Amino acid sequence: MSPVADAPRAALVRPPSDAFARAISSTGAAIDPDRARAQHAAYRDALADLVEVVVLAPEEDLPDACFVDDCAVVLGGQALLTRPGAPSRAGEPVTLAGALATLVDDLHRMTAPATLDGGDVLRLGRTLVAGRSERTTQDGIGQLTRFAEAAGGRVEVAAVPPGTLHLQSAVTALADDAVVGTAELLEQPALRGVPTKLVVPPEEAAAGNVLAVGTTVLVPAGCPRTAAAVAALGFEVRQVDLGEFAKADGGATCLSLLV
Repeated sequence: MSPVADAPRAALVRPPSDAFARAISSTGAAIDPDRARAQHAAYRDALADLVEVVVLAPEEDLPDACFVDDCAVVLGGQALLTRPGAPSRAGEPVTLAGALATLVDDLHRMTAPATLDGGDVLRLGRTLVAGRSERTTQDGIGQLTRFAEAAGGRVEVAAVPPGTLHLQSAVTALADDAVVGTAELLEQPALRGVPTKLVVPPEEAAAGNVLAVGTTVLVPAGCPRTAAAVAALGFEVRQVDLGEFAKADGGATCLSLLV
């Protein structure tokens, strides 16, 4: 497998506030903010020796603000602040703009009426695979494309199937030439050329959302078959319990913005 282009130096993260109990959720499960904070602390610990972990203050009025990856896309030293597709999340990107601006060369902003969630953007080297979903519009993908091309990259488009929140809910990158995800998403034309594709078992669908930092991969706890398969590819696997975030349709990638 190829080394990762533009290896991250930092990870922006935000612990959940008490408002996380009111996060958007398709599961209907009750969310325990205290348990989520403990899981988030363990998640940060798992990253601490891999990158600089920049911890942002909790947002008491923004229930979903811990999912920082939705708020920006980073490529080639440039960052694009997104416009999340859920109206209740519109105020999130500006809350991390200051910290993000210190870590990139230039900070760009998506303009209305486009919407795009960072969770719909899978990065493979200088290629961004953008998922067209209920949260990400064609206009949003168009603005992402212009941003990527100016930063020396390109965009491919994938369709996010009904019932899947984001592209990265079901497929994420292990390396620039390796992905892990559900069989359905890995058959997308935009991903057919990826040399290494690891299919997660149906009972471990949550493992389609992992976070790779160099040769280390954070895998959700309770997915032993996927963890073993990722390790067999030569990665160090760190299993993290993200059960409270899964109740809000989130996973390992959602909780970090890698820069």
